[in-house]
Amino acid sequence: MNIDDKIKGALYGMALGDALGLGTEFMTRQEVMSYYPDGLTDFSQFIHDMHRSLYKPGEWTNDTEVILRMLDPIVEDENINLVKIAERLHDWYLEDNMDMNEPYRVVIPTEGWVKNPIVVCHRAWKNAKTLGASNEALNRALIIGIFANEDVTIEELSRRLVNMTHDDERCVATTAMAAHLVSTYLYENRAPSYEELYELCRNIDERALAFLKMSYEGKLEDFHIDDEDTCWYTRKSLGVAMWALWHCKTPEEMLYKMVNAGGDADTNASLALMLAGFKYGYSALPALKEKVIGKERLDEMADRLSALVKKKLKIKIN
Repeated sequence: MNIDDKIKGALYGMALGDALGLGTEFMTRQEVMSYYPDGLTDFSQFIHDMHRSLYKPGEWTNDTEVILRMLDPIVEDENINLVKIAERLHDWYLEDNMDMNEPYRVVIPTEGWVKNPIVVCHRAWKNAKTLGASNEALNRALIIGIFANEDVTIEELSRRLVNMTHDDERCVATTAMAAHLVSTYLYENRAPSYEELYELCRNIDERALAFLKMSYEGKLEDFHIDDEDTCWYTRKSLGVAMWALWHCKTPEEMLYKMVNAGGDADTNASLALMLAGFKYGYSALPALKEKVIGKERLDEMADRLSALVKKKLKIKIN
């Protein structure tokens, strides 16, 4: 399995999990069983309620769109410039903010954010009363795991990219763990040990350790994925995705376990299948990936990103 297959697998896995997970997003497990008694396995099964009718079956949501928007200036300029990334996200906000969650809606339009995203985000979170450690930043692990190096560590790059919109150390810790998985699967062809992830998490925020332990030792039911008050927690989404990596045998099993558990299913499945793409490669993903809307965009990004990685450049971080 080469770098091309892993990167294409990660992008397609992220989009596939996102698109199919939309079919059960915000549902309880009982509601999933009621609407999809044989389990949700294809876009053609989608119910047409108000939420799901906003998208075409097979279309991804904000979980994938954010990452593609962030990657565009990186592959164009061959460096990570936070201001240019912020400009792309701000353009997205102005074009169509229907699919943006609260942290984006609060932070991105704040005056001065584009030019100084980390400082302004910190101020916005401090002033807001409703923001919490939600899971929207988790898929940035794809970028962090690819581009972190001995000069800019996973922890440091996680803090920079996460703190653009999420000023909470729990978001940093969970994203950093996912990024470490990305890096080791991509460059070392191995899975990191539990002890490696434990130490990385402990150095950033110990509050995420319980979810790491649960992912390694527990059952999927232990996470209460479909609890409406906590389904969007970053620690929960990271935990269930890692549970799938450790306890499922194939990407297909991972996908259907995440999707049919309900809760924030598109984020959970998107992160799990993105990691599966790095671990197993594109060819191992379920055939349903061919039905994802926007394949041309994914293919183009996969080619550009792979070419940049194979240059073995040290990407500058600005």
